[in-house]
Amino acid sequence: MYIYTAPSDEKRESDYDSFTVSGKRMDVFSFMMPGYPFAATCLGHYWANKKETDDKPVIAKLRPCFCMVDSGEPHNDFIKNWGLSMPEVHNHFDDEYDFYQQQFFSGDLSHEASLGGKLEESGSTMGWVANLFTEKAWQLLKPVVRSAESGNPSAIKAVSFLTHLLTNSLEGITRSNGKEVRKISTNRFYWPVLHSPHSELKTEQQDSYIANLRVGSKLPVRLERARWSDGPLSMLALELITFVYRLRADREMDTREDPFGDYSPQSELGEVCQSLPELTKETANSHWWPVVREIFSFSYPDPLGVEEFREMVQYGQDSPGVFRAAFLKALKEKLSSLSKTKPRTR
Repeated sequence: MYIYTAPSDEKRESDYDSFTVSGKRMDVFSFMMPGYPFAATCLGHYWANKKETDDKPVIAKLRPCFCMVDSGEPHNDFIKNWGLSMPEVHNHFDDEYDFYQQQFFSGDLSHEASLGGKLEESGSTMGWVANLFTEKAWQLLKPVVRSAESGNPSAIKAVSFLTHLLTNSLEGITRSNGKEVRKISTNRFYWPVLHSPHSELKTEQQDSYIANLRVGSKLPVRLERARWSDGPLSMLALELITFVYRLRADREMDTREDPFGDYSPQSELGEVCQSLPELTKETANSHWWPVVREIFSFSYPDPLGVEEFREMVQYGQDSPGVFRAAFLKALKEKLSSLSKTKPRTR
């Protein structure tokens, strides 16, 4: 579900459900644009227009027409894909990017060589060229991946072949460009590596390579020697942290660093989340929890009505108020337990 144009303030106040964060009124338009409230994809939940529920179970509703739907297909892709993104296409290059993208995707690769030359140019502003080649490659590979998912042996072998080549290339790139790679790997939960169970192939060189990646060292939660499990309550808390961090990143970029910057203003809720300090065990309770609680409660006003939530905590009686208090207490404790003792390293 995507929301593209906000109505007038008067209509928002009269027709749309709201919640309050830091003394400010918020509704569905207070999230990133196109906006959507929080939904626990780790439980298979998503937001849809009431006309688009496809007869799936509806968990919650927001005025005037939004429904939380249970797809029945839970997944933890949000954690696998944390920090995963293509290079930004700066607005200054939009027209050029759109022109070549249309050519590429229509099968006209006559500018392939000249565009490849642009990749040799220094500076992050050439990221749009890398995007073009990557998007075209993915377009060509999608039928092979779909065939592999359906069990085609040849397609499976083809996907494993390409994955092996790319992973091996990434290792070589890392050894010669470690500083640039670590800007990415330190903000990921996962990193692709070539692995063998044979102890003799787990060399000190390979161990050093993995250690130098510092995977996840700049994440707001502890990965190395972490004591939290991947249970459903942990995944729910992690997804809420992910959601807030996306809102924190939804901000107007400093044009002093990007002379071509032309960015839309930050969302209303993004401004609040951006003002939060780094997530630590201390700030989890004092600063983050009041915001996380309201974001969660807006999407799930009746947690007792969600079967998966009832299985996550121990509670005494089937009273919405009693269960809500018990569940929010457990979620708050989990948020704190996931957090690092000290702020992330820079």
